[in-house]
Amino acid sequence: MSKANMRDVAEHAKVSVATVSHVINNTRFVADETKKRVLKSIEELDYIPDAMARIFKTGKKNLIGFVVPDIANAFFATIIEEIENVISTQNYRLIVVNTKETESREAEHIRALSSGIVDGLIIASTMKDFDQIKSALSTDIPLVFIDRELPGCNCDTITISNYDSIFQGIQTLVMSGHTKIGYIAGLMRLSTTEERLSAYKDAMKHFGLPLEENFIQYGDSMSQSAIPSLLKLLDMKCTAVIASNNVMSDDVIYYLSDKDIKIGKDLEIIGYNDTGHENYQMRKVHMVSQPVKEMGRLAGKQILKRICLLEDSPKNIILQSAFVPRNN
Repeated sequence: MSKANMRDVAEHAKVSVATVSHVINNTRFVADETKKRVLKSIEELDYIPDAMARIFKTGKKNLIGFVVPDIANAFFATIIEEIENVISTQNYRLIVVNTKETESREAEHIRALSSGIVDGLIIASTMKDFDQIKSALSTDIPLVFIDRELPGCNCDTITISNYDSIFQGIQTLVMSGHTKIGYIAGLMRLSTTEERLSAYKDAMKHFGLPLEENFIQYGDSMSQSAIPSLLKLLDMKCTAVIASNNVMSDDVIYYLSDKDIKIGKDLEIIGYNDTGHENYQMRKVHMVSQPVKEMGRLAGKQILKRICLLEDSPKNIILQSAFVPRNN
């Protein structure tokens, strides 16, 4: 039995070939009744649209790439879902690649995806600056950067400011009598690490607290990296600790619970909750809450605008996080 083509579908549904094309590619309004008839014919004839022919005709693959630093991180999992929800309305699909916060892996993925595989790229970069991105790009391609800023980048960026939330968190700790406040930072090359650490330093200075040596410890923003830092801060008798992203926050909370160190009593914690889901231990923790879903939706909308040439000058969108005190 020969493979059905678009003309077979048109004859079966009693419509024109152009109408079938518009239904498949969503390029023009088609009445619901007609669309249902076409879709039914496609199913009954087991018609599979020729993707290569469509690419040749339109120049578009209807694919968008998303370069993610840590696919296991709930923060990025939430963003992936929101981007897919947005771009699917325009018949685009998402290709996700995982860099594991490694610059060389990111360069390889960007080089491959920009070689003609996708129509646009959304990037949460682990690079130090935009020159590294430019050297990895195989062709000119629409770009949207999220979560992290890159020096020298003149593209759309969507970020979340955490400065005020961290500052407010330290104010809360100080008002509760804490003076030995430790801080677990992420990778130093990331703009998110720089901004949050700056807020910590500024707040400590503002409230007259000394920045003692080794009160700032560094993880790598990946799972299990915060535990050695936490142990050092506990050895230095810190009474409060800030874990500066959601992955490290989870590790700190689980470790303290496992060791029967009572959060909110033995040690005060400021952490991150980027999923909106709370377990019992999280209710005992001061939290920085980020508008993750909004970032994902904006990223999806912005890359579609870039692909369709609906934007001129680059946009720099800054969202705000919120400090949420723990439940007593």
